[in-house]
Amino acid sequence: MTGKLVCGHGRRRGARAVLAVCASSLAIAVLGAAPAAAQRSPYMNLGLRWIGTASKCVAPVEWTAERLFRAAPPSELAMYCLYTWVVAGNSPTVLQVGKLVSASGAQGMTEDVPVVFPASGFTVEEQALFAGLRGALRARVGDASLLPNMPAVPRARVVVIDSAPDAAGGHVLAGASRHGDTLAHLIEDLVCRPGESPGGRGCAAEVTTELALPWIARGMLGPSGGHMGTLADLARAIERAVSTWQSDRRAAPATTPAQLVLNLSVGWEDTPRIADCSTEPVDRMAPPARAVLAILQHAAAQGALIIAAAGNDSGGSAPRTGLTCPGRYQAVRRAGDASRSLVIAVSGVDYQDRPLETARPHGITGISGLGLGGVAWAPGDPAPPQLVGSSVSAAVVSAVAALVWAQRPSWTPDEVVAAVHAGGADVGSADECPLALPLCRSHRVSVCGALHAAGAAPSCSLPAPEPWSCPALWSETAALVAAFANVPASSSALASLTTIPRYAAPTVQVDPWVFPQPISGTCPTCRIDAASLSTPQLSIPALGQNLRDAELVVRFPDGSLHALALGALLTAGPSYAFPLPSGWVAQSAYITGFDDLHAHSVTEQIFVEQ
Repeated sequence: MTGKLVCGHGRRRGARAVLAVCASSLAIAVLGAAPAAAQRSPYMNLGLRWIGTASKCVAPVEWTAERLFRAAPPSELAMYCLYTWVVAGNSPTVLQVGKLVSASGAQGMTEDVPVVFPASGFTVEEQALFAGLRGALRARVGDASLLPNMPAVPRARVVVIDSAPDAAGGHVLAGASRHGDTLAHLIEDLVCRPGESPGGRGCAAEVTTELALPWIARGMLGPSGGHMGTLADLARAIERAVSTWQSDRRAAPATTPAQLVLNLSVGWEDTPRIADCSTEPVDRMAPPARAVLAILQHAAAQGALIIAAAGNDSGGSAPRTGLTCPGRYQAVRRAGDASRSLVIAVSGVDYQDRPLETARPHGITGISGLGLGGVAWAPGDPAPPQLVGSSVSAAVVSAVAALVWAQRPSWTPDEVVAAVHAGGADVGSADECPLALPLCRSHRVSVCGALHAAGAAPSCSLPAPEPWSCPALWSETAALVAAFANVPASSSALASLTTIPRYAAPTVQVDPWVFPQPISGTCPTCRIDAASLSTPQLSIPALGQNLRDAELVVRFPDGSLHALALGALLTAGPSYAFPLPSGWVAQSAYITGFDDLHAHSVTEQIFVEQ
C-alpha cells in the first residue's frame, strides 16, 4: 500500500499516531563549493542537518560536527561527517548554511531530510479482525513448532531497523509509529513456538530493534521514537545493529546468537545526486546514499544476512519500475565476493499466490513472501493497523531464514538463502533474482519447505493457494458487519480504468525521501463483505485521511479489473457502505484516491471476503 497522509486528520475517538512512518529521508539539496542549493529557503528539513565527506569533521560556531559512524569504523566509513544546527528556537539562514559549507571543507554537502505521516485507533471488532489475520499468517507461513529440535539458546538474532525504540530480545517496545514493532512482533510469532513468550527457551531466534526513525516532528526528537528519520539515522541504526551484536558476542558468546539477520522494510526511489538509488559506481552517488551502501557492505562483511523490501508501486502515469533501494542493492555485488548479492530483496504475494495489487512493475523478486494482513502486538499494547506490502513480506522471509539457521547453524548466509528459495512454492516468473540464483523463478517462502530443503523432515506440506486473496475469517467479518449495520448505503458509479487516481498522480514515495513499505494505513479495515450480506458491499469503518475522487478497483476471477467511483470526497472519520453492482465477484481489490491537494495518489489493497 502506498500513499500520503495529511497531518492533522484524525480518524475518530481521539485519533493517535500508530502507523505511518516515513523512514529515513534522503538529501534534498546538494551543495558544492558555492552552495547554490542553499539558496532555497525554507529547506526541506529547515536546514538543521547535513551530511558531507571530509578527512576531519569541523564546523563553525552554531553547528556541531561529528563522525556519522560512531564506532571505530573501517577507513571507507570514516569519511562521512554529520553536521547539526544547535541554536534552539530558530533554524539556520542561507548565509549560515553557506558558512558551514565553507568552514567544514566537506565535499558533496547534502541536507538530511525527514517527513511525517499519522494514523489512529480501532474498535473491538476491528481488533478481532486483526487477531484473525495474525493467526492466519502464522498458520500459512509456519513457525518454530516445525523444527525437529528447539535449540537451547536462539541461533540467530533478527534486528528490525525501523520505527521501534532500541530494545533487546523479548522486550520490543511500541514506538510512536507502530510500523517497526508490528514487524518485530510478527517475526517473533514465527520464530517462537505458539504460546511461548519471546526471548524464552521456546524461541529459535531472538528479535531486537534499532531505532532509525527518531523524529516526531522536524527538528524534534521523540522520547520513544518518532514517525520519521533521515539517512544518517538509518546508517547509524545499521551500524548499531552490527556493533551491538559483535559486542554481545564478545561479552557472552554462549548466549548471544551466532548469526545475524538485518530486516530493512524501508525503501526510496531514485533521485540522482539527491536520493540516489542505483547500482552505478558509488562515486556517482551523493554522500547520504553512499553512506548507507557503505555500512551495508560492512555488515555483509561481518556475516550478516540482509533482507530488504522490494518496494511498492509508485503510481502516476509512468510508474517507477524495478526495485526501490535498498532492495535494489540485490544487484550490487558483495565486496570481496562478486558472485553474491549485497542484500536479498523480497516482494509480496497474497493468499492466492498472486502478486499484491500494489506490486511494482517489473518488481517481482526471486524470493517472495506473504504480504497481506501483517499485524502483531504485545499483550498490553493497543492493536496496530494491519500492514499490506513488501514490508510484511521481508519480515516473513527474515523469520524463515532465522529458522533455517536454527536448523543449520553452521551454514553461510548464501546456503540459508538457497534453502529458503528452494523450499518455496513456485508462484511465477521473477524479474529480479539474487546473483547466486540467476534466471530463478519467484518462490513464496514457507517454514515447512525451507526446513525440508535444509535437510529436516517435519510432518507438513506447503499450503496451497487459497481461492481468493485473503484468509477466510467469516466470524470476524460478520461481527464487523453487525457493528456497522446502521451505516446507510452510499451511491457509486461504474468508472473507467483509464482515469483512476493511482495512474493519474504518483504516490508521495516519488519524492526524495525514504519510506516504509507500506507507507500509510489509510484504510486498514476497509473490506468487501460478501458472505455476511445478501448484497455484497464495500465497507469502510473509517478512513485515516480524506480521499478525493476515490475509486474501488476489483479483480474478477478471470483476472480482469473493474472500477467503481465512490464520489468526489470521502472524509476521514465517518463510516461508509457502497453496494457492489450485481454479478461482481471480487478475488482481490484496492482503494485509490487523491490527497486533499490532488498532489499525490493513495492506493491500498483491502480485505476481501467471499
